[in-house]
Amino acid sequence: MSLELHGFRYSVYLRIVAMALIEKKLGWTHVEVDPFDEPIPETYLAINPFGRVPTLVHDGFVLYETTAITRYVDEAFLGVPLQPADPKQRARMNQIIAVADSYGYWPMVRQVFVQRVFIPASGGTADRAGYRTTGSTALPP
Repeated sequence: MSLELHGFRYSVYLRIVAMALIEKKLGWTHVEVDPFDEPIPETYLAINPFGRVPTLVHDGFVLYETTAITRYVDEAFLGVPLQPADPKQRARMNQIIAVADSYGYWPMVRQVFVQRVFIPASGGTADRAGYRTTGSTALPP
């Protein structure tokens, strides 16, 4: 069995899939892909036409989008179940994932992590205006 996880080492979405693989006690090979490269390598676009990360390749089967990958990993491999068996609980889980993805990503990742961690770690200077939220001029300390 061959599992390749393509993605950017700083991506929260890559880490979500990696956690699912760890929970299932699966080994994989990481293939680094920086979705901010210009241009995105054609070899990556051949397996993910959107150029986003992550992408999982399992014995030639290619799958992208974090929720699709994690559900596939849960259902295709033995080990501890990652999703509730009860339909209502599973629906609530999907709702919470969608809320976090739709409304939490931008403030938590783009406004805080990128500005406070990623840019300074890369030798850049954070844009403190990036911390602002709608209707607020207050900046965090």
